[in-house]
Amino acid sequence: MELKVISKSNDKYFDRTLITFSLKTESKETVKIDDVKKKLAEQFPEGFLIIYTLKNVYGSREINGTAHVYKDEESAKKVLQKFILKKNGVIYAEKQKEEKGTK
Repeated sequence: MELKVISKSNDKYFDRTLITFSLKTESKETVKIDDVKKKLAEQFPEGFLIIYTLKNVYGSREINGTAHVYKDEESAKKVLQKFILKKNGVIYAEKQKEEKGTK
């Protein structure tokens, strides 16, 4: 998997960094969000990373996507919709913490 950052910009209104990237895969494997997060975390270690979109380019082994980097998890929860938080595993992790606390 080869990751190339196409653009990076600051969104001062929501206090986040917007990243547009391209990902080339070597085989016909399905790319998981966690794998993409690990690759992006190598280049952007500071902040809380959320994968916003992943779209396959028709007829090739390339994936285009966007990601947001927030200063912390709480600021991401204030701005983003629930389905994006679920897709990134943020809300699911909270439910596990609540279940462990009640036992």
